[in-house]
Amino acid sequence: MLKEKYFHQVLSNNIKVNRELLAIREFSTIKQVGSYIDYYPTNNINKKFVDLGCGDKHLENVVIKSGFKYIGLDINDINFESDKFPLEDNSVEIVVSLAVLEHIHDPGNFLTECYRILKPGGLIFLSTPNFALCYKFFYDDPTHVRAYTPNSLKTLLEIFNFKKVDIFPALRCKPKWYYTGRNRFFKASKLLPFRGDNKYAPKFLKGKTLGIFGVGIKK
Repeated sequence: MLKEKYFHQVLSNNIKVNRELLAIREFSTIKQVGSYIDYYPTNNINKKFVDLGCGDKHLENVVIKSGFKYIGLDINDINFESDKFPLEDNSVEIVVSLAVLEHIHDPGNFLTECYRILKPGGLIFLSTPNFALCYKFFYDDPTHVRAYTPNSLKTLLEIFNFKKVDIFPALRCKPKWYYTGRNRFFKASKLLPFRGDNKYAPKFLKGKTLGIFGVGIKK
């Protein structure tokens, strides 16, 4: 009940946000980050895109325009901590969950079900606050119950058997160059955030961001 009331209030307060533009940016980021771990389907027709914690389903239109079959599940539809997702084994190409993991006490069932419904080679894409940088106000949201750092999110995905796990700064508002083009050089030289020792990297490359993306593939 608390989560439902709080999320309704947040959506009401953000009514002026251009949800369509936000969806385009988020979907673009999913494609860009997915490409770094050698994943993104080239032919999307009839392929399933599952949005867990979909809220107002703001991603639906842009996902459908890209050829995917969109499936949105929210807390009104299912209990992520205990319920079996209403999808068959090995039936989904992409599972996306934006700003949901921090609201789940025990992510065991959630990640087990994500793994179950994904096809071999399917992509999981999660976002969550970076507790290492937002710890002073993380619990200002009364529905936040579990905190993650880049290392703990990476470890969690690996525990649940996801492969090619990687963590990226959640910089949806940054221009495309951050995720494309010469950014591949930054990645290779380990200058991106959370990659090796970036002690001597320029500050503008350290990507201090209040959110992180965790991605992985089911083998």
